[in-house]
Amino acid sequence: MASGVSKPESSGLLSARRDAVVLTVLISAVMLLIWNGSAFFNHMRIEGGQFATDVRIASTALTLNVALILFGWRRYVDLQHEAEIRAEQERRAALLATTDPTTGLYNRKGFADRGTQLCAEAAECGADLVIISFQIQRFKTVNDQHGYDAGDWLLKSIAAALASELGTEAVIARLSGDEFALALSLPSGETSRADEISDTVLSTVTRPLLFNERIIQVGAFAGIAAVPAAGASIPDILRRADIAMDRARSGRIARPVWFDDGMERALVAQGEIEQGIRFGLEHGHFIPYFEPQVDLATGDVIGFEVLARWKHPLSGVIVPDVFIPVAEEIGLIGRLSEQVISEALQQAAAWDPAITLSVNISASQLTDGWLAQRIVRMLAETTFPAERLVVEITESSLFADIDLARAIVTSLKNQGVRLALDDFGTGFSSLAHIRSLPFDIIKIDRSFVANLNSKRESAAIIRAVTTLAAALSVPVCVEGIESEDAYKAVIRLGCAMGQGWYFGKPMTAEQARELLDARHRANEPTLPAAAAG
Repeated sequence: MASGVSKPESSGLLSARRDAVVLTVLISAVMLLIWNGSAFFNHMRIEGGQFATDVRIASTALTLNVALILFGWRRYVDLQHEAEIRAEQERRAALLATTDPTTGLYNRKGFADRGTQLCAEAAECGADLVIISFQIQRFKTVNDQHGYDAGDWLLKSIAAALASELGTEAVIARLSGDEFALALSLPSGETSRADEISDTVLSTVTRPLLFNERIIQVGAFAGIAAVPAAGASIPDILRRADIAMDRARSGRIARPVWFDDGMERALVAQGEIEQGIRFGLEHGHFIPYFEPQVDLATGDVIGFEVLARWKHPLSGVIVPDVFIPVAEEIGLIGRLSEQVISEALQQAAAWDPAITLSVNISASQLTDGWLAQRIVRMLAETTFPAERLVVEITESSLFADIDLARAIVTSLKNQGVRLALDDFGTGFSSLAHIRSLPFDIIKIDRSFVANLNSKRESAAIIRAVTTLAAALSVPVCVEGIESEDAYKAVIRLGCAMGQGWYFGKPMTAEQARELLDARHRANEPTLPAAAAG
């Protein structure tokens, strides 16, 4: 807990000034008293007849001297009181500068100061310094559901419980709203104790609490970093613990995660990708690639799915698995997606009017109430017919805000845009979605095709979906067809459309146009020779 603020230097200066003033007044009063007394007795010897007058003069002088002494004492008391008030104010200011006012724990500055002292103490005995960084999960939900008073009460309760569990060996701090850290020194080679302490922290933080007859329970993620205390830096160790904690949070890992150098390298790489994304968006480095979609009955290319590629000036073409997660994390996925879609629409506007384009919309984009208007604007700017556009939405993205998603897709449907339910059967399958939203196509996830030979239930699921879709007059498109066996299997299961590397890898706009031109010239199916046989 925060404690031990030293006496401020300004209070010492005030005390010295007080003592100097009082000492000057007292010396002056004593010297005046001695001088007046000496003058009085000299006058008595010389002028004996003036005794009564001299007594009056002496009495007056004595009274003035006493008054001066009393004034000096009063000034001494006042200055002493002023010094005490100033010292208390500066002590409180120093305490507020290093202490979190809600919990009484150290704040970030206090943690750095006290942690540095602890680091020096640990270095003297050759110990290691361990920092555990942890974050409360769903703390904002507590504030939203129960009010800020409940949130403050929760923080105070957690702080008190941690102090009780860990004792004085740990330096505990609240770094921000829901982020905490603790530092402690452990003998070299015994850092495994940090795992036990971290488990204690997580169990303490996540313990159910009763507030106003309501049970409040939160989660937590923790990261650990440990280094020899000699030459260690508190900000550097805390940064490493934070990186480990972020890994636990992003991976939804309930146990404490230890920092390793690979995490830092990954973070540096992610930072470079983030900068590259921002630069690439400004200079048009994100371009559309086109994956063929085929009518399985005739073998004709009937459309393309638009996929994003990063045309990096140094690294060449980069696949979306590298940059899409980063773009989503930094909030640029919408801008990136719209840039790629707009370019794809412009490229495909002059293609065969029977060819459709399928574009993917992320979950974050479906929370944007202006999404439908922007898509309609892109269609108008590129003169791409709305009926040739298919918007693909994954099942999981519908759960963020089903009402807003319904409003967006309804608006697009009113403009003639078609709608596809993407990755059907992965995680959140619900027939209610097919009934409640006007889907034109159901896309079966590639994982079912990949497991056709190893899992019998994959074939059963594909058959069930195609049967249901046929009853609803909704065609089914199967993703991930990469072999002749898979191609023949999905045809037997009743699928109408398919896509995958068996029909062609994602290609540039120029390659897609050449493919369509070749089909038009040959006026024959564009299936591979193996498939046609």
